[in-house]
Order: sequence, then C-alpha cells, then structure tokens
Amino acid sequence: MADYSKFDNIRDSDEDEPDQIGVAPESQGAMPEGMPEGMQQVDPRTLDPEVAAKLGVQQIGEAGDVKKMRKQYKHNGHVVYEWEQNLTEVHIWVKPPPGVRAKMIDCQISAEHIDLGITGVPEKYFNHDLPNKCKVDESFWTMEDGELHFTLLKMTKAETWTAAFKGHDDMDPFSMQEVQKQIMRERFSEENPGFDFSNADFSGQCPDPRTFMGGVSADPRYR
Repeated sequence: MADYSKFDNIRDSDEDEPDQIGVAPESQGAMPEGMPEGMQQVDPRTLDPEVAAKLGVQQIGEAGDVKKMRKQYKHNGHVVYEWEQNLTEVHIWVKPPPGVRAKMIDCQISAEHIDLGITGVPEKYFNHDLPNKCKVDESFWTMEDGELHFTLLKMTKAETWTAAFKGHDDMDPFSMQEVQKQIMRERFSEENPGFDFSNADFSGQCPDPRTFMGGVSADPRYR
C-alpha cells in the first residue's frame, strides 16, 4: 500500500517567493472557462426527428447549471486526490500541505504512469500506473491556489476512464453512466456547433460515447 504521508510536515524556507507554476511540456496555455461564445441552448424540437431519436436527448434544467464531476480517492479516511474527466482530458488534483511550492515538486508523466514526489526525497508520493494511456507531449501539471493539478490528454478521445489510477476505486455503474452522459453531451456540442447540449438528458442507458453513431469525429491530436 502506498504511503501517502510523504508530503506531511514539509515547509519551504523561502516564504517571500510567490507561487510558481511547473508545466510540462513548456508553453502550455490556460484553457478558457465558460461556455464558448455563440453557443445557445438546444431545443430538441428543432432537431431532425430521426437524429433526436438516435441521440435520445431531451433538454432539462438551465444551460448555466454546471454539474461538478470531481470524485475523491481516500486512504485511511483522508482525501489523497480528487479527479474528473471530460471528452478529451483527465484532471487530477492533489492538496499538498502548506509550504510546498512548485519548485519542490519532482514529477514525471509518461503515457501509462505518474511519479510524484519531493526533489531530493527517494520515496514517491505517487508511483502509480494509469488505467489508460495519455498523450505525454500534451499532458502537464501546474500548482494552482495551493493545489497540484494534473491535466492529462487522453490518448483515445471520448474513452471513459474507470479510475484515475490502476488498482484504485473503480467507478460504480451509476457514476460511470453519469460520466458517460457528460462526455456524450460534450461530444454532441462539439459536433453540432451553435447548440448547447450541456443539460441534455438521455432516455435509457447511455451508449459508449467513443463508438456511438460511427464514433467520434476526427481530431488531428489523436492521429
């Protein structure tokens, strides 16, 4: 069992230095937040009946009502990390104790593995395999508001990860369905510019968003 106490009681003597950001690879820009400009709430009545029947969607709620999908992984009653995923990315958040700065972090991201620790300390806080592959050259970590944030680009677009790391808690069937619904909404919005599917619901069981209706559209990053 991993020892998740490696970050405990660590303090940085350089208290005057501002928070730093560690990014790999370099020159990764922040993604804009909020709904893309020009998007509008979809009305299922405006869709072609055959398309609507295939999609099995109906509008619910308000477009601005964003659902949070973060899940927690706990060890001995303590939250080790939180994570969520979307159409193209997996996000993992780790909360180190006060005083840990980006310059102290020793982190390596590979296609199927993450190593995380403190520079100069042999033992690792994370030494975990990923359940699926990520694209290393477009995956990175940052230190944001006291949280270590991993952004992993999925090797396979719209693939549903069952856990953040191999051997950790897999999502239960209900949670898996909710995540697949959210990924499917993002896919529909991407493939139908000008419409917002963020609050669409599905009749019956949600299909696999990666393979449904011929699969996801082409994306140069996934070739």
